[in-house]
Amino acid sequence: MKAWPLTLSLLGLTTSCVSTPEDTAQQQPKSCEEDCRPFRTGLIKLAPDLDAIKPLGNIDESGWALATQQLIGSMDDKWVGAYDLKKKTFSWWLEANSELTAPAEVFGSWAILPLRDGRLVKVETQTGKKLWETRLSRFVATRMTLSGTTLLAFTTDQKLFAVDFQTGQNLWLFDAGSPANLLLRSAAGPVVAGNEVFVGTSEGQVMSLNLQSGKENWKLDPGGGDARFRDIVGEIGLGNRQIYVARYDGLVFAVDTLQRPSDVLWKETLPSITSAAYRDGILYIGCLNGDVFALQAGSGRQVWKTNLGQTVKSLTIGERALFVGGSQGRVSSLSIGSGALLWHDDVQGLLTRSPVVVDEQIYFATGLKVLYGYRVL
Repeated sequence: MKAWPLTLSLLGLTTSCVSTPEDTAQQQPKSCEEDCRPFRTGLIKLAPDLDAIKPLGNIDESGWALATQQLIGSMDDKWVGAYDLKKKTFSWWLEANSELTAPAEVFGSWAILPLRDGRLVKVETQTGKKLWETRLSRFVATRMTLSGTTLLAFTTDQKLFAVDFQTGQNLWLFDAGSPANLLLRSAAGPVVAGNEVFVGTSEGQVMSLNLQSGKENWKLDPGGGDARFRDIVGEIGLGNRQIYVARYDGLVFAVDTLQRPSDVLWKETLPSITSAAYRDGILYIGCLNGDVFALQAGSGRQVWKTNLGQTVKSLTIGERALFVGGSQGRVSSLSIGSGALLWHDDVQGLLTRSPVVVDEQIYFATGLKVLYGYRVL
């Protein structure tokens, strides 16, 4: 462990929201009320010197993960650290000698760090103490899943590793085949339902594997066009014996998992998709052209549609609002029920893929190591 020579600042800010025609290039979203607050609730600068320089294109795809009152993430290609939100200082540092390639996955008192050199490292969240590490075939760029004591990690060469969470031992490996193209950063991670693991491939297929053995149960190709990129993106939604899947080429479909499926329940074609999230029977879709859709998961029927004027990078579902991260640094909040724009903000920097929710605030981070906080409605 080593102390990190950083100065930190925590600034409280209040601002207002003004919506202009230039903000919505393709379709004017339903405008927010005249008083758009609550809006920014705080600003955390983890690297003030970096933020002052503001290098163009500074990107941090991994972002930050919440462990109780600590944010865990990488500061550069060598150090991973934990920032204590109460004490407003870093509580530990780990010299990983590699950067995170996806958000750290927090499970209780432990976190799994996916590193660019292909290692997974398990640490204690409060101390940073390393418990084990294991090396995979390539690095992990998607979310990981823990089922019981089995950790599931999908690498960029399309290999699904099952790792013992207690020891770091590899239990089994499933090879989905070398990807035809580079895997997209927004590709979906594995999800578990009962004794099944569902994964998607860069060829646009969805697969079911046995959780204990890693053997293939079935594979379904829903067809579609001849687009170059057909990766399964966002998250695979789990419903009542159904899964809901979105592909980069715009295909959205549902699969009945009760029996070995030979076809889809329904499918719809939308503009190129970059993100997807599911909750309570509604599938939310974010698109390359700025469209955001809400679809009935049972039928694929459109509930509402809003255009935000820039590529959707992330979708986070709250109780009353959908929080959207844009490719050019815009943060937006939409009504869950209608898609109406509640507020938006433009931050100075490229957003990471996944915001974090702390108490009643949601924080969007940039590659400049600045976190913008907003009140969760």
